This record gives sequence, structure tokens and C-alpha cells, in this order.
Amino acid sequence: MAFSATDAAFEGFRVVRRNPMALVFWALFYAAIIVAAFAIMGPSLISMVAATEALEQSGATPTMEDFTPIFQMMGVIFAVLLPLSLIASAMIYAAVARAVLEPNRGAWGYLRLGGDEMRVLVVSLVLTLMFTAIVAVSWALIIGVGVAAANQNAPALWLVAILLFIATSIGTMWLAVRLSLAIPITVGEHRIALFDSFRMTKGRFWPLLGMAIIAGLLSIVVSILGSVVTLPIQIMGGGIDTLAGAEGLAPMQILTDFWPAIAVYVLVNAILSALQVAVIYAPFSAAYRDIKGSQPNAEVFD
Repeated sequence: MAFSATDAAFEGFRVVRRNPMALVFWALFYAAIIVAAFAIMGPSLISMVAATEALEQSGATPTMEDFTPIFQMMGVIFAVLLPLSLIASAMIYAAVARAVLEPNRGAWGYLRLGGDEMRVLVVSLVLTLMFTAIVAVSWALIIGVGVAAANQNAPALWLVAILLFIATSIGTMWLAVRLSLAIPITVGEHRIALFDSFRMTKGRFWPLLGMAIIAGLLSIVVSILGSVVTLPIQIMGGGIDTLAGAEGLAPMQILTDFWPAIAVYVLVNAILSALQVAVIYAPFSAAYRDIKGSQPNAEVFD
């Protein structure tokens, strides 16, 4: 099968049409993750919302001491969300890839927790750390040159800073596209395949970039339409901002008093997240499938 960037960009919608129950399972999965996260960090989240609103309503100019409790609560939330989101992301990435590469294995919405997910987790962590380091070093260099340009009043250094920004942005985008098939390859070939993506994307940078842009635009459209459709439901539920009045309450009391707002928030975000993950990630698995299928002596997926 020849690789078509335009055709692959719409693979997420085909996945949902081919197996609508996969979207249901993914939405339930996201809902379970949101509920679990809220059960663990709910008090910190509620306190942070209340503290932020109190700071806004005070009218005084906030100091760093005013922000310290908010930062502490954000730290607690981050400590819970990070490991939970990493595991959940690995499972959903693998599920979407499996929905494209192994469509007949659709039990439980393609969701598993096994070797493929652990390999995806490793690849995701390595890629995240690598891109974080690249961005951090690039911005440190750009800011350093910018500060030197401001201190020395040197227009030439400003030009250097701008050129560095353009070069690092283009370089990061190029690297992201060249490594964009790492997770589909890992799932499709049941092995950690971090840099095999370079071989498969060789000579296909522009089609893959175009596919990613189309998928991103489709995701934005889905988000906007989903927000418009679900806005009346969220309003009837009271909105998540009503939780600001729950500070100091026990978790069970919070669920009892504010369950409509919590239920609507969880349901809406779970459905939209499930649909968006299909729209964004399925195209890359389709690209891998089509590129591999067009190569001589291509192996059939297990």
C-alpha cells in the first residue's frame, strides 16, 4: 500500500468508524484515570483553586510569598499526575497503534498492559527527555545571546539570537518528524525501536509534516465542536469552578455535594480526549503501516 499523507491524516476517524466501541473503552479509560487522579489529589486541587481565586479577589499586588502555597499544591498535583499520566499515555498510545496495525484484536478497545506498553513507555520517556534537553539547551543559548545583546547594545547579537531561534525551531521540528514513527514501529514490531524511524521516514519529511499539520487541525476542529456541543451540559452541571467552595470538605462530602459538576467534567473530558487521541496519533500508525507495506519483502504484522 502506497503512503498517502492526506489519506493517513484521516485514519483516526476510520478507526472510530470501524470500531466505535474502541472510542467507548478509551473514554471509560480516561474517565477512570481522571476519577483516580481526583480521588488522590482532589483536596490539593480544590485548595489551589480556592487560593488562586482568593488571590485574584484580594486586589493587592501578589508577592512570591503569596504564590508559595499555590506552588506547593501544584507540586503535589504534579507528583501524582506524572507517573499516572505516563502509564496511561503508554497504554492509550499502544491501543491506538494496535487499532490501526492489528484491527482484528479489538477486545477491550485494544487496551492492554503488557510488553508493548512497557516498551512504549520506555520510548516515550527517552523521547521526552531528549526533546526536553534539546529545548532547554536551545533556549538557554538563545536567552544568553539575547541578554548579551541587551547588555552590550549590539544589534548583531540580536540577529544571532533570532537566527538561533529559527534554526533550533526548524531543527526540533525536523527531528520530531523523523522520530514520529518510533511508537508505531515499537508496537508493530514488538520491540524497542527508538531510531528505526529515521530509516522509514527518509525522503518522506514533507508528506509526514503535512500529515501532522492536517491531523493537528482536525484535532482543533474536534475540540472546538466538542466544546460547543457539550457547553450546555457543562453549564447545567454547574462547571468545575464550583469546586472552589469545597475547600476543607472531606472527599466523600465533596462527591456528595458537587457530584453533578464532577460527573459532567469527567464525562466531557473523557469523550473529547478519547476522540482527540485517535485523531492525532492514528495517522502516524497508518503512515508506518503504509510505508512498511510499500517496501519490498515487508513482513506481515504479528
